[in-house]
Amino acid sequence: MTWRLDVIALLALGCATSHVPQQLRRYDVVVEGKDEQSLELARAMREYGYHVRQRLRGGSRPTAALIYFTFSDPGPSQPAWLFVRLADTRTGLIIGSGAVALDSLAPTARARAKAAVQAIAP
Repeated sequence: MTWRLDVIALLALGCATSHVPQQLRRYDVVVEGKDEQSLELARAMREYGYHVRQRLRGGSRPTAALIYFTFSDPGPSQPAWLFVRLADTRTGLIIGSGAVALDSLAPTARARAKAAVQAIAP
């Protein structure tokens, strides 16, 4: 009886849809930073279904580097944004991107990371 439950659980996992956009599924994502935001972005990407690595290595499958930065237009009342980009490490082309406003809706590094990863793949 327990083997039937195991089979059902495996089938359910196999049928689960990936949140990763089709064009990004074949990529490994490299997140090299050790700061809090980098670690949370890597964690959120893994939870979302991305295959995440800490460093580049030759001869591996297609790889994208995670690049992120914050930006705000000049002026005291302009909101700050967290931008994320996925760049193909062989061509340099941006293959995925997203942005999240740094306001009270995403007050922690964890919340910003989850929102940013979801913004890459709406």
